[in-house]
Amino acid sequence: MFEIRATALAGVMSLRAPASRDDRGSFQKLAHGPSLSAAGMRSDFAEIYCSTSLRDVVRGMHFQAPPHQHAKLVWCLEGRVTDVVLDLRSGRDSYGRALSLDLEGGGRNGVYVPEGCAHGFAVRSDHATLLYMVTSVHAPEADLGIRWDSFAFDWRIDRPILSARDRAHRPLAEFATPF
Repeated sequence: MFEIRATALAGVMSLRAPASRDDRGSFQKLAHGPSLSAAGMRSDFAEIYCSTSLRDVVRGMHFQAPPHQHAKLVWCLEGRVTDVVLDLRSGRDSYGRALSLDLEGGGRNGVYVPEGCAHGFAVRSDHATLLYMVTSVHAPEADLGIRWDSFAFDWRIDRPILSARDRAHRPLAEFATPF
């Protein structure tokens, strides 16, 4: 059975997946609709992505704006990352606050990111592979981000490796939230 725990940000959940091992290898369940729904999470995933990244890569902080917003379930399949969620939901005391969770491949832990939150991560191992399950189809015109270093979070990386897109995101202070 899934272990699901609430975090300090409303709607952001820490998950631990059921898994089994034997002499053949391992088997792990990454989604179970009834368990997710019972905990108030969406399970109507429309797309699934997989990314690989090297040590000191920072990806984020990404989200899709309405009407293409999505919830996201993220698993680290290999390696180790610091996963970061930034609350962009207006009218909340937690607006602009970030929360981080350490995710490890084989550690069976994941994070659920609700609509209205930006998501990103920093790679702590030589490489990492992440799986993202999202509840809407990618819409390039709604695919936005917040600059990774523009809110109160210590990434603990001296020289991050960033995409040109992630370097160009606007800072949180200049962002007018649609959520």
